[in-house]
Amino acid sequence: MDGPDAWTGGTLFPLSAKKVARAINSASNNRPIVVLANLSGFDGSPESLRLLQLEFGAEIGRAVVNFSGPIVFVVIGRYHGGAYVVFSKALNPNLTALALQGSFASVIGGAPAAAVVFPRKVSALVEQDSEIKMLRERLLKSTPADRLQFENRLKKRHEKVLLEQRGVVAQEFDQIHTVERAIAQGSLDGIVSLALLRKSIVEEIEKFYTTLSSK
Repeated sequence: MDGPDAWTGGTLFPLSAKKVARAINSASNNRPIVVLANLSGFDGSPESLRLLQLEFGAEIGRAVVNFSGPIVFVVIGRYHGGAYVVFSKALNPNLTALALQGSFASVIGGAPAAAVVFPRKVSALVEQDSEIKMLRERLLKSTPADRLQFENRLKKRHEKVLLEQRGVVAQEFDQIHTVERAIAQGSLDGIVSLALLRKSIVEEIEKFYTTLSSK
């Protein structure tokens, strides 16, 4: 009853987080790691938290810190939330973080930012809607017989405009928190095109072993 509303792709649930940490540990000092990431972070439902989500998420960070060898992390879609923390370049000097053109990278994505970080801004935009203003005025002047009708109309209009304005604020947020900004902040090393993705990954791995052999 208190689990997630939907088991969405791109979200790390407890067991998937545990498997990621185990895979990284198994590859340490054995082979390179390439992560093609479309991650919106960890699931934060009460169910997942009871199933050791925070502990398994921290294990990914520990595995990255202890990893011996090259890690090439590539953002192919989105890179948000806990994933932004546990795959941070600050955790391991041998981690190279790249992003495909058009991808997004930030601590929080636009949609959750609109719902959680900027609810007052969204509410203010909703209240500016002319139809909502009109329905509120009619509701105040309505007779008891008509009140339920206007309340229902107002509720439906409010829900519709709320979703629309959350989308607007989310889009504004994503336009600011681009991969270019992540590079400027030092969270990413570069942006690559899809055509050069394979070549760029191979070059980063070869660069690591060339530097290692020259020492």
